[in-house]
Amino acid sequence: MYLEKVTLDFIQPCTTDSLRIRIKANFSRDIRGIFPYMNTYLKTAIYNKKANTLVFNNEHKIITMYPDKVAISKLINETDAFETLDSLKNIINTVYEKREEINPSDEMKKLPSPFEVYAYLPKLNCKKCGQETCLAFATKLVKGKVSIKKCLNLYEKGNEDNVVKIEEMMLLLGYEI
Repeated sequence: MYLEKVTLDFIQPCTTDSLRIRIKANFSRDIRGIFPYMNTYLKTAIYNKKANTLVFNNEHKIITMYPDKVAISKLINETDAFETLDSLKNIINTVYEKREEINPSDEMKKLPSPFEVYAYLPKLNCKKCGQETCLAFATKLVKGKVSIKKCLNLYEKGNEDNVVKIEEMMLLLGYEI
């Protein structure tokens, strides 16, 4: 086992959502060597080699990993905190076990913005998707709050390339199509 334990060190109310908590925890060993592998393994990870950080989203949670510790925000409660720490430890150990199969990457990914998604939408503001505008739809799409399939106009003949581009962006963000 690569990482034996993750020890909770700090719990406070979340600064971005007063109904949630944030935590800090310590790793039982330095894990910086696994970051390039996790960068490839986790589709939504952003690895900053200079800062020695790896950041990714897990559902609504924001996880920032450092070589010897982790900070997680937007947790529901302490149970969610412990479950997330266990899950994180399992992910780290799984990546370590599979490292021979993973092509490590130092590349810092740039996740798509709502404006980048919007560029491929029909821009009709038809409201068929339930949103007031295509930009509002793109914003919710990037946040994972709506499905690409809600945009009926996107699936009309002639938009096939745009569908592929948006689906690629959604996969990069870690969402299922």
